[in-house]
Amino acid sequence: MKQIILVTEKEYYKAEDIFKSNQDFECKPVNLDETIIANTAKQTSAFGVILGVDVYKNQLYNSLPLGGIIARFGVGHDGVDKQKATENGIITTNTPGVLDDSVAEHAILLMGAFARNFCRHDRDMKNSNWQPSIGNELKGKTLLIWGCGPIGRKTAKIASLGFGMNVIGYDIAQCNEEQLKKDFGFSKFVSNLDEAAAVADYISIHIPSIPATRYVVNEKFLSKLKSTCVIINTARGPIIDEAAIYDALKARRLAGAALDVFENEPFIPVNHDKDLRTLENVILTPHIGSSTVEACRRMAQSCLKNIRAAYEKRYNELDILNPVVLDKLR
Repeated sequence: MKQIILVTEKEYYKAEDIFKSNQDFECKPVNLDETIIANTAKQTSAFGVILGVDVYKNQLYNSLPLGGIIARFGVGHDGVDKQKATENGIITTNTPGVLDDSVAEHAILLMGAFARNFCRHDRDMKNSNWQPSIGNELKGKTLLIWGCGPIGRKTAKIASLGFGMNVIGYDIAQCNEEQLKKDFGFSKFVSNLDEAAAVADYISIHIPSIPATRYVVNEKFLSKLKSTCVIINTARGPIIDEAAIYDALKARRLAGAALDVFENEPFIPVNHDKDLRTLENVILTPHIGSSTVEACRRMAQSCLKNIRAAYEKRYNELDILNPVVLDKLR
């Protein structure tokens, strides 16, 4: 009898054929509510759970066996409590590398859509209004890549080698700058974020959501930018203080923002008097950076690879988030 793996419904139906056709486990879709997942896991003696971006902090961690696994369908893992998982002897993993192209492409497309006023023109045309406007070329513009990991690097490569942008890199982690310039088209790297941001025409954010990055895009940071600057965020919502960016956009101290991620998802304004949906100079998408057929299939395959490795105790093959848990399992 095959081991049961529960998959939150949204993720299951993004790659249903992969989950159905795998030969190792019986994958079952489950409601994303944590209580339902936990109860179902206990009832079915599930070995593992595949989760999306929602936050899970309670019963889930008492519902899986020692050595069981919580596999994130994606890269960001702020919704998974790694400490609770470790305390309960549960492995946690994610799927690095398989969604980088999709997210990088989305960041570039958001930037291009803003530069050429695509959303406004589409809306006007559908309302029978012929109102052409003058946009901006991306060529020659300065793009600051904030976070030079795999997604940031691929975004830089498309922007630099594809559109001829001047790409500046900023990251708190050390990197091989000369190699990244050669391979991904960065023109330079900077150690002072504020100075780089002050000259940027576009800022594309690719950093994780951790306590140190919460609201790093705040009123103080926004005050340093050119009024013609546009911010693109395909990383995580809590990086941006949504009330502060609303004020900057409303007052035209910031030219625009293109946002795929939000503090509350599905989107609910943090401040109901400062609803980003009411602004003309904002493009909003519902956290779809990695939502391509290709990336979803690769994420499903990566989740199953991690689950198989955990089940067979091949721990060195895991994309593990809490390696300290292995001390309990060996």
